[in-house]
Amino acid sequence: MNEDQIERIKSLLTKMLLSGLTDQEREELDRWRCSSEENESLFRRLTDKKYLEERYRDFRKASDKQKGIGYRLNINFRNRWVRRVAAVLIIGAATFSLYQIVSDIREKSMSDELLSGNINTEDRAVTLTVDGKTVFNLGDLSENTRLAGLDLKVESGVLRYKSAKSELTAESGEISIHEVSVPEIKMFKIVLPDGSGVWLNSCSRLSYPSSFDETSRVVSLDGEGYFEIAKDASRPFIVKGNGMSVRVTGTKFNFKAYSGDHKLSATLVEGKVSVGYSDASGQEHIYKMKQGQQSNLNVREMKMEVKEVNTSLYTSWLDGLYFFDSQRLEDIMADLERWYGVTVVFEDDALREKILSGKLYREDSAEKMLESFEKLMPGHFKRDGKTVTVY
Repeated sequence: MNEDQIERIKSLLTKMLLSGLTDQEREELDRWRCSSEENESLFRRLTDKKYLEERYRDFRKASDKQKGIGYRLNINFRNRWVRRVAAVLIIGAATFSLYQIVSDIREKSMSDELLSGNINTEDRAVTLTVDGKTVFNLGDLSENTRLAGLDLKVESGVLRYKSAKSELTAESGEISIHEVSVPEIKMFKIVLPDGSGVWLNSCSRLSYPSSFDETSRVVSLDGEGYFEIAKDASRPFIVKGNGMSVRVTGTKFNFKAYSGDHKLSATLVEGKVSVGYSDASGQEHIYKMKQGQQSNLNVREMKMEVKEVNTSLYTSWLDGLYFFDSQRLEDIMADLERWYGVTVVFEDDALREKILSGKLYREDSAEKMLESFEKLMPGHFKRDGKTVTVY
């Protein structure tokens, strides 16, 4: 495999393990698997948890001893066997590194708190609530489940509805309201009844009907989600999120709309969208965004700003990265509360407005995260259990 192929397969494997693939991406990965026995063998190894754990430990040991191993692996590829071993290490190390985001690393980093009873594991389950009444733990459901008269499939962190094309309603013919809630630390993917894919970040909730009507597709978001919308010009897809809405017919975008945040943002990755909101006087405003733009709504002032951005910075959370580019410390800490399951207290309110830029890895422990901030702002952070104090 050449470097471009390695990067592409690494990307597909990472996304598969972390949040699930689109149908097109799954077909692409399947074609790669079927193209040779070696590729299929490599795929099986890279999706075998025990094998990846061993390769990941090897990779980290080598990285600790010699920085820049990724570069050195691309040197001295004198024969095919060496190249294939290098490919396994490069893909395996990066893939398992992200796989651990939602499994071992994040769980192990909080094992002491779990054992001490400070964390209720039930509070950290991804749940599905039907009509605001019945709550189901999606982790407890079998792979193929009949729920509220609908056939669902729960597999590898993905909830899929049986028929995206016909959008079948329940046996009773009634449409119910479903709400998926993702707790702190975790992420989850939903394939909606129309075939649209939604990746939910930590502490996010998405509400939607079990079947969309003939004129529109409307969902509600409290949190952050990455959307890949199935095209349907006759039925616009509308996401409502705490005073801001995004309207599309088929596109890819990120929408961050946590209740309590002072800013809501929509980032357009592909296609076209319209964003709307009502100002303090009740007047409605609508902006048509272009690819590569981001709309930011200041909730306190109810004013919208549209700017050009590098969209990859705002979708990197899908790959376990957190970029903050000239952001307020208070906003950064709000995200890290959701990622790490901690509570941040500001003793010095002036530090809320401190502007920082940087990058964090979701696989890192809370302790390592604090070490990074200590380097940026020495002597201003301390941690006591699940509480982080900024002083």
